[in-house]
Amino acid sequence: MKVALVYNKPITGKPDSEDVLDEVELIIGALDLLGYDFETFILDSEYLNSTLSEELCLLLKQLKRYSPDVVFNLVESVGDQQRYFPVVASFFEISGYFHTGSPFDALLTTTDKILTKSVLTARGIPTPSWDQYRGNPACGPDFRIALNPPVIIKPACEDASVGIDDRSVFHDPEAILSELPEIYKRHNGQPLLIEQFIDGREFNISLLEHRDGTVEVLPVAEMVFESWPEGKPRIVNYHAKWDKSSFEYQHTVRTFNPENAPIEAIKETALKCWHVFNLRGYARVDIRLSPDGKVYVIEANANPCIASNSGFIMSAKERGYKIQDVIKEIIEVAVRKE
Repeated sequence: MKVALVYNKPITGKPDSEDVLDEVELIIGALDLLGYDFETFILDSEYLNSTLSEELCLLLKQLKRYSPDVVFNLVESVGDQQRYFPVVASFFEISGYFHTGSPFDALLTTTDKILTKSVLTARGIPTPSWDQYRGNPACGPDFRIALNPPVIIKPACEDASVGIDDRSVFHDPEAILSELPEIYKRHNGQPLLIEQFIDGREFNISLLEHRDGTVEVLPVAEMVFESWPEGKPRIVNYHAKWDKSSFEYQHTVRTFNPENAPIEAIKETALKCWHVFNLRGYARVDIRLSPDGKVYVIEANANPCIASNSGFIMSAKERGYKIQDVIKEIIEVAVRKE
């Protein structure tokens, strides 16, 4: 088995970007243990202009030279913009290479939170009520939100909790309207998802596809907000994921086999998301549980992080899998003939 491990050059000083190097290290270690032949290829495109096309042409030449059986797709952003990374999956598919993880259409849909919410709503999968903001010219001067606070505002096409902190949760409707233009500007005109805030419990559900086509729901993890101050939004924000010195990072704890939770309903909902979004290989679905026990899908993550301390890998370990066995399964699903 010849594996081309392709990843994007990370942005120095951004932990959510540099995390890809931890993923590369984990996969290289697994490929060594599996005895696979492999080479690494880096997509070094800093800007979204002719540089990207040149880099893709260079990558295609390198792949033709190496002639891999499969590409392990670890590209998570292009030009430091996560919204464009599905393009690389389409590049592999057009070029005729098998690649790990979800196909282009699934990546395109799940990368856009507003599009994701539209699909969830259309297919009857429970998700918090929502609205969107695309700037004053698009929304008009009389724009009003069709939701009652509290709401949480997120940039629509970011991952890894980028752009999410305590300021993202609003309780005052007037404050929402006054702040929206500034938030929109802060994210360079990226559409904003305005979502009903479910002040409840949060769960991460990791899913692994096997070579026979079955999809396994790995042990359900709950993100527990320990010793959280009264009034502080219980969310996995950017600090909780990436700032090791922060209160949020140190007091957000992942636990398995959570008590008093509708685990079967949570698993069933996650599996519905898998099929609705045409996910493949591996994925993670994030769910909130309201105080009255209702299950709500927050988002579906195609090609989630698989660094050594990531939720997906920790769930696989909880199930008893060795890392190399997980990586082997992901690769074999990618090359499986339909």
